[in-house]
Amino acid sequence: MGKTNKDTPKEEVKLANTHVPDKVYAYSLQVRHALYELQSCSSNDIVSVEVLEDVAVEKSDGSVDAIQLKSVLSNNNPISNRAKDLWKTLYNWLLSVTNEELDINNTKFTLFITVDRKGTIADSFNSAATFDKAQEAWEAAKQEFYKDTGEEKELSDEYALYIRSFFKPQNKLLASQIIQNFCLKTIKINHTALLYETFCERSMIEEDLGDILFTYMLGWIDKKLSVLVENKQPMCISYQEYRTELIAIRREYNQKQSLKELASRPTEQEVQDEMSALRRYVEQLNVVECDYTEKIEAINDYLRASTNRTIWARRGDISDGNLTSYQETLVKKWDTKRRIISLQYKHLNLSPEELGKLLYLECKNEPINLDHLYVPDFFTAGCYHALSDDVEIGWHPNYKDIFMPGSGLNVQLK
Repeated sequence: MGKTNKDTPKEEVKLANTHVPDKVYAYSLQVRHALYELQSCSSNDIVSVEVLEDVAVEKSDGSVDAIQLKSVLSNNNPISNRAKDLWKTLYNWLLSVTNEELDINNTKFTLFITVDRKGTIADSFNSAATFDKAQEAWEAAKQEFYKDTGEEKELSDEYALYIRSFFKPQNKLLASQIIQNFCLKTIKINHTALLYETFCERSMIEEDLGDILFTYMLGWIDKKLSVLVENKQPMCISYQEYRTELIAIRREYNQKQSLKELASRPTEQEVQDEMSALRRYVEQLNVVECDYTEKIEAINDYLRASTNRTIWARRGDISDGNLTSYQETLVKKWDTKRRIISLQYKHLNLSPEELGKLLYLECKNEPINLDHLYVPDFFTAGCYHALSDDVEIGWHPNYKDIFMPGSGLNVQLK
């Protein structure tokens, strides 16, 4: 860089003029909209970027949705009657059909605007559901730019080429067919908010994972498209690829997830009421000579586990199958520890009460996850108490004779 004479005024550099935020936003919009369209795909559908259109969906039945995206970061209206963006889009579609890049009989031409804008011509095209209505819309729109004599009205140089081509008499048939298959979509919230809401809703994402998986899948699409460009391949992502990746990353993050306590802790009154209710799980602790503090702790664990289990099930965090499997695991763990204790401490001649309390403490001291989900400390103990309340398990070696002589139970967690 050469030096500047201090007596010479420095040339002012306006950095803002060197930036092109609209173009950067437009590219990121394509990536994000690819994710948006993948939410509605199925089977062997393929979403492409900058192949047939800004974004296109090639469906398994052979039809195509060609989507032109218009990002608006100002007060500009890209679908006003004389908007360059509108007529350039229609002109490009006309060229694509003429050059047989798009099949007029099998393509939906979608103009997706990232803000809520209106335009009488665009709205009339969107409403023309039949070919006759499309021709009428073409004729009506032509009057915006041509007099009844056929003479041109004043046209801006920035869109004159597009207007002349689209309203050329010999192009009326194809132009009308494009109008018939034309779809205008505008949104009232910003595109990112719409995409996030759609992603969480259609993918049935857990509330805790929404932000994480949304960000990951956007990055995955961006990276995949970049790799395709670098390898000089079309930027196409199949729905099957997308679905496989989403399931894999969702499983991975779920495996790292913990169930969080969502319910309020029991009040002192609720704990005392439970103590006074002569519940079996409390009596089971009495039999093995647990003290008052241990019983209070057990009641808290039982109530917290029961209440949170109900909330988790209602939210869809856990299923009936999860609970059944968890119950079976607890019973197996309990039975294994019971057998080990009876052998390990046989030579010590411990009393039945001591063996029972030892079994209780061993079970209580080992947290057990609910399938792939980490559970709070109280949950395992609370579920053991639920099983002991139903006498599915017990702490005293002779618990069945004490509480339910002659009965065999198979009770589900409640």
